Amino acid sequence: MAGSRSGRGVRHPVSAFLPAFLKERRGAVSVITAASMVMILALAALAVDVGSVFLQSRRLQGVADLAALAAANDITRAQVAAQATASANNQGWATSPTATVTTGNYVSDASIPVASRFTATAVNPNAVRVSVRSDADLFFGAALLGRSTWPIRREATAARADLAAFSIGTRLASLQGGLVNQLLGGLTGSQINLSVMDYNALADADVTLFGYLDAVAAKLKLKGATYDQVLKADLTTGQALSALSDALTAAGKTQAAQAAKTLALQVGNGSKAHLDALVALGPYGPQDHVSGGQRALVSLSALDLTTTMLQIGQGQRQVKLDLGASVPGLLDTDVWLAIGEPPNNSPFMTITQDKTVVVRTSQARLYVDVKLLGSGLLGGLAQIHLPVLVELASGEAKLKAIDCGQKTTTLDVKPSLGTLKIGDIDVSTLNNFKQPLTVTTTNIVQAPLFKVTGKADAALGGASWQSVTFTDADVRQRTIKTVKTNDTLAATTSTLLGNLKLDVELLGIQLGLGDAAILAALKPVLAAATAPLDGVIVSLTNLLGLGLGEADVRSNGLRCGAAALVA
Repeated sequence: MAGSRSGRGVRHPVSAFLPAFLKERRGAVSVITAASMVMILALAALAVDVGSVFLQSRRLQGVADLAALAAANDITRAQVAAQATASANNQGWATSPTATVTTGNYVSDASIPVASRFTATAVNPNAVRVSVRSDADLFFGAALLGRSTWPIRREATAARADLAAFSIGTRLASLQGGLVNQLLGGLTGSQINLSVMDYNALADADVTLFGYLDAVAAKLKLKGATYDQVLKADLTTGQALSALSDALTAAGKTQAAQAAKTLALQVGNGSKAHLDALVALGPYGPQDHVSGGQRALVSLSALDLTTTMLQIGQGQRQVKLDLGASVPGLLDTDVWLAIGEPPNNSPFMTITQDKTVVVRTSQARLYVDVKLLGSGLLGGLAQIHLPVLVELASGEAKLKAIDCGQKTTTLDVKPSLGTLKIGDIDVSTLNNFKQPLTVTTTNIVQAPLFKVTGKADAALGGASWQSVTFTDADVRQRTIKTVKTNDTLAATTSTLLGNLKLDVELLGIQLGLGDAAILAALKPVLAAATAPLDGVIVSLTNLLGLGLGEADVRSNGLRCGAAALVA
């Protein structure tokens, strides 16, 4: 009994059982599993929440993409459009997505790193960068992090491809067939003989730019060539005009097509046509076809294309025209014409959204030497001539703005500047545009007993950009708008004659401002010559697409493309 009571009262220490417990291996897996279950459940919870956050971030990226497209398509209301799109996609979110918009310019240039192609600006933006924020739900995170949501943010960049086509030097004036034939024949070194009806048919006919380039590719049997490759192809002037005839035929402009075909035969294949100097195709250059239907149409006058093609790259830049007595009011008229390259080899037409691209007319020098009929003291043996030099700098135009909501294109235009002078020059240097011309005093009247000398000059105004806007109706109606220098001197020959300083020399004796009777007889003769002389100058500058202190521009097409995601 005593031993029994003693056994019930004894307590054995844990250390007595520990060695046996450590040696016992049965049930070890269950123990380890139970001990690691907490970690396993924590990792599982983390995996579920991370996957959920990733999935919701992907969903938010879709919202950001939609908001960026909406903002880019309505860039003047970009913030409102982006937020409206984000709010319309707010189902299933812990907090409604909020959008923040940054407007800017996006340049699609492979040489520029993707991250650097977007530049934030509020001035004439063509792209948007949209940041969308919301909160992703956490399922197990509340226990681990003490919060039920996690903030997330996604970005998207979208840009518009709004393109404007415009040209400079498109002056469709009343044409004189003989004058045009002499000019184009002299430029090409060929015998041109088209009628006024032929030229007017070309002036009245438009040809689509890409339809023409497709006709060139077919003429040269180029397959799969990009438009840039077509422009740079080895092509003669005759082939280029023949392709124009094909394009006009396809468009149903039969009379203009026949005129272009006749001109192609007369010009021949003796010179190259430098089409790449005519137009800059912008983003269309790397393409081999253009989709978009009417939205992608870019039209230009068949006459503008023809005359500019014949002016550019013909080698011989100086032409002498003998108009004889064909100008009423003038006894005889000789004309020397020199055409220079546009500065920076600029084209006369471009398709672009880049506001730094400038199209320019050619530089030109026109020297007109006319002989006049005298009367009274100036009749009989007196010889009267009036040499006038017209120097024209390039007119320029560039894109200022595209408004796809109003469907308008606004151009900045700088009219052609230059001078008019009366005096003698060395006509052999007329086509050297790298050197200024020296103008000396000329003998206006040469008679057995006296002579009258004189010299004068007048400027065509200063240089400043002026804005002109074209509507969609202007594009369809082929509207040409003329921009004049806003501070120009009325630089006609009558103004020039008003600046003329005359000296009379009688029997070899200098008379200073001289004999009043001789000057009184000379001034009405010169005044009567101003109108026909102006007509000659205006006709020739019109053919070159130039004007005295003026620039003519045309909007050839407007394409408002849908926005696209670019980053």
